[in-house]
Amino acid sequence: MNRQVPAAYAIIGKGRVATHFCHYFDLLGLRYQQWHRQQPFSRLTEILTHASHVLVLISDSQIDPFIEQQLAGKHTVVHFSGAHISDAAFTAHPLQTFPLTLYTLEQYQQIPFIIEIEGLPFADLLPGVPNPHYAIKRSQKPLYHALCVMANNFTTLLWQKLITEFETTLGIEASAITPILKQTFANLDADPANALTGPIARGDKTTLTNNLNALRGDSFHAIFNAFINAHEVTHDRT
Repeated sequence: MNRQVPAAYAIIGKGRVATHFCHYFDLLGLRYQQWHRQQPFSRLTEILTHASHVLVLISDSQIDPFIEQQLAGKHTVVHFSGAHISDAAFTAHPLQTFPLTLYTLEQYQQIPFIIEIEGLPFADLLPGVPNPHYAIKRSQKPLYHALCVMANNFTTLLWQKLITEFETTLGIEASAITPILKQTFANLDADPANALTGPIARGDKTTLTNNLNALRGDSFHAIFNAFINAHEVTHDRT
């Protein structure tokens, strides 16, 4: 029988993800207790006695060793890593970035979770958590995570480069990028297929050559060129 709300969650860890989900569970009114390595193991033992679900929210390399050493197989064990594949735990990856600032209840509830087709249903993994969720094959996780890293981390690096060069080289305040930053992501959200604009979208080779010349000697020259090539390959396929 599936229980909609477990007797209690045990949340392992105290990093950003653990901090965010403790806050989210507080907002949802879900019962949980938190443990991290700065606390005695006797407290962990006590917490596990009362928990039905254990969320192991620690670094990828520590997930399986912790489970093997500390958990006896009596719980539903879930980790939140998008990249790690484990035979010792189920996975539910929150498709979101987690800064130091905590979110509102509405923001948390909008976060999609990605689970494995081969695992338990979402309602059994995270009872009482009302979030949207999608299931992929376990074998697809490496591709899924690579795409997430490209979309999130790569774009952040590009915007950081823009801000740094504006401020240090061109003398333009970082706040000047706010309109184009917001509109870029608004365009992506509204119409992903037609969001690309500018010389790459137009195939304006003269402008792109001038852009590349301006970046000679800069590590981002190769990145710029790689994006041009990637777009040409993708465009040829469509």
